[in-house]
Amino acid sequence: MNILLKILPFLVLVLVHHFLLEPLFHKKNKTDYFLLTAALIAGFSLYCFYPDRRPVRQEDMPAPPPGEVPYNRPGLPPADGKGPIRPETQEFIIGILLVAGDLGLTAIYRSRKREAQLKELQAANVSRQLETLRYQINPHFFMNTLNNIQSLVLTDPDKATEMINEFSKLMRIILYEGNEPTIPLARETEFLQHYLSLMRVRYPESVRIEADITQDTAGAVIPPLLYASFVENAFTHGISYDQASFVEISVCLSQAGRIVFKCSNSQHPKPDNGDHGLGLENVRERLNLLYGNDFILHIDEQPQRFDVLLDIPKSPSLTT
Repeated sequence: MNILLKILPFLVLVLVHHFLLEPLFHKKNKTDYFLLTAALIAGFSLYCFYPDRRPVRQEDMPAPPPGEVPYNRPGLPPADGKGPIRPETQEFIIGILLVAGDLGLTAIYRSRKREAQLKELQAANVSRQLETLRYQINPHFFMNTLNNIQSLVLTDPDKATEMINEFSKLMRIILYEGNEPTIPLARETEFLQHYLSLMRVRYPESVRIEADITQDTAGAVIPPLLYASFVENAFTHGISYDQASFVEISVCLSQAGRIVFKCSNSQHPKPDNGDHGLGLENVRERLNLLYGNDFILHIDEQPQRFDVLLDIPKSPSLTT
């Protein structure tokens, strides 16, 4: 019971400071906080140094029996003021340390809570941006693919039918997995294979289409349709019926365990139709959001050749 009575004043001191005064400091009302905290500490000091709580001093005690040294009498402070700190002073120092510790720990907790909230807001903002980019990339890709099919409907119905079959396989992947934050690399490479089959049907054999796509994906995951814009642009801007044309695509895992994508295509002079690569701009922004600085996107444009190199880790740092 005596221990509880000794602890109770310290408990009241901390509770009053934590629930009544510290919120004032958090709300930037520091003047009121310091004034009220000073009043609280003053009240606690009155409790600590209240005369009736002081231990009996040696000078107030009867003279000790002959031969007994007053300094050695247990439980009594020395008459000359030397020796350990008085109990009331110890209590006051402990109270000050408790108030300071409560203020410091609460400030750390609130700071970490604000950082967590900020990260949540940033993640939500990134998620909205990624959704916007996905909704921009997918229709752009569909529009060009459907235009390719339309061009064959009247000239070669059989090829158009084959293209529609391949396109349905692409749509199945997109509908079931296109809205996921990430998909297995194997599914993305399957998407590329179907798209290349689609293009082989559309373009004559004189157009060289080569693919070197790894089968060993080692559990790697990537955002869906990450490569679609690169490949679609390669066919849109790199194929000519009048000149030799090619598209070369490779996907592999490097020795460092990163995903390396390469896309090269021939380049021919074409009139400026106002299309300056919306898909590529969106892909770059998407990469910045998902991987931060942990990716390499190198584009080399030459008069007769266009090369893209994309190096990314096995999984995005942010999956939304």
